Amino acid sequence: MFNKYIFVLICFLIFIAILAQNNIPTFSERENLGLIENDEIDEASGIAASYKNPGVIWTHNDSGDKNRIFALDTTGKNLGEYFLTGIENRDWEDIAIGPGLDAAKSYIYIADIGDNDAQYSLKYIYIIEEPLVSLNQNPVISTIGKVEKITFYYPDEPRDAETLMLDPITKDLFVVTKRNSKINIYRLPFPQSTNSNIEAEISAEIKLDFDPEFNKPFNYLTGGNISINGTEILIKSYTNIFYWYRNPSKSIAEVLSETKPEILPFENTLDETQCEAICWKPYSDMGYYTLSEEKIDYNGTTLNFPASLYYYKRTSEITSVENLKITNNFKLEQNFPNPFNPITKIKYTIPADLETLHATSLQLIVYDFLGSELQTLVNEHKTTGNYEIEFDGSKFPSGIYYYELTYGNFRKVKKMVLLK
Repeated sequence: MFNKYIFVLICFLIFIAILAQNNIPTFSERENLGLIENDEIDEASGIAASYKNPGVIWTHNDSGDKNRIFALDTTGKNLGEYFLTGIENRDWEDIAIGPGLDAAKSYIYIADIGDNDAQYSLKYIYIIEEPLVSLNQNPVISTIGKVEKITFYYPDEPRDAETLMLDPITKDLFVVTKRNSKINIYRLPFPQSTNSNIEAEISAEIKLDFDPEFNKPFNYLTGGNISINGTEILIKSYTNIFYWYRNPSKSIAEVLSETKPEILPFENTLDETQCEAICWKPYSDMGYYTLSEEKIDYNGTTLNFPASLYYYKRTSEITSVENLKITNNFKLEQNFPNPFNPITKIKYTIPADLETLHATSLQLIVYDFLGSELQTLVNEHKTTGNYEIEFDGSKFPSGIYYYELTYGNFRKVKKMVLLK
């Protein structure tokens, strides 16, 4: 009997291990996408990949640079410099892209959170609406006049941090400390005030198998990013990339404090010794990019390596969570039930491959048999995901109706029948 129970227990543990393994995607070895063309980018400290402008990467330099961010494509080509008026680069350390107060817009968040000597009580996060950028444009010099500023302070003491993450599900902002033995996660809950100083919340403590103060600075945490659907988290040190899968029912703090991370591929070669920047690619295979500073202090000697944009392509999917899978095609499904009386459901998919999207609103409209518009079900910007909406036909007579989905260049029409 004892052996039987042991056997069942072992089988159960193996089953759980397989499920856990299925939650971890795999990635290819590093691919060099190209040298960074703009020589002004010499101390890249953060990167963010746009889904409003697919194929565009945003980055910025470390402390002491001008008040600017840079746009480049995924081969390192220079697309321009964008200056933010009325602010300075005290110690910009990370950058994030995502939603904000206006759900139809994409915002860039720039984190002035570096503080090597822990001397600044107030930290800043600057917010701008993401500009439109064409992959075919010549390098531009542009000025952004409208800049919002989040001012915050830590509830305990000044901290040095280099990681800013935006949760696209809650719109909360998270700051992760860099060098302390106790790795704190601080939360700025949405909506973040831009009119008063905010006290950041101590959200949780990250559990890692090392102390950042041991074998420093190689264990220092230097950047992070949350995937476009909020289910995958990256945080990197100078030597490792840490990965967490996040069930959307759990908070970021719960995941980072309760789950041991996986280690993802990172070729810690000499030219990436000072690699501080990492971000997800928000479309197609949804791998991750890294970008390093050009100046490296190696045993007291300053070495210079031309910065390259590196990429780690995703080679597998998370297979154990079927409801999070998103196809690479627009999809408008047949309503169900059909025929219906009086309520039916319509499902549609915005794909993971965002290269065909435009910065326009998605529309889902119901028409009668003669083509007259009856009801707009959806008219707003939508990000990658699977969606479902109900149509109530109680106010309409029996008959044939059409529903049309339009988004950018995509258009799909289907027929449904209302029988009373």
